[in-house]
Amino acid sequence: MFRTYTDYVNKTALTIPDQFIDVKTGASVKVSKKIQDQVDYHSNNNTLIHLVLSALNSYLHPKNMNSDIILAEINEIKKMVQSGYVPVQTPAYKEKKALHESISDEVDIKEVEDVLEAFGG
Repeated sequence: MFRTYTDYVNKTALTIPDQFIDVKTGASVKVSKKIQDQVDYHSNNNTLIHLVLSALNSYLHPKNMNSDIILAEINEIKKMVQSGYVPVQTPAYKEKKALHESISDEVDIKEVEDVLEAFGG
């Protein structure tokens, strides 16, 4: 069942279905009550376009996302996966670390994409 919300002041209309396709994953997602409530609220307050643009801005430019820190963490996870995780105290870890020290710490963006895709992100 579809419901159309309108903001006549800003000449905006939005039709909400029962479910939608997540553009990142391609999965079908049910429209939550919280989403319906927010769309209804903003429709009644003539701010529907602001809700839509705010959601798109948050989606396209997420806050609190420092890509350098994330890439460094992904690189550490990659190293752990490649060498097998062994606690720092054991001599075997130090030997493996010496072998991997010659490998560059530079992260290839394609490898990052592969890791993210493998873990569903």
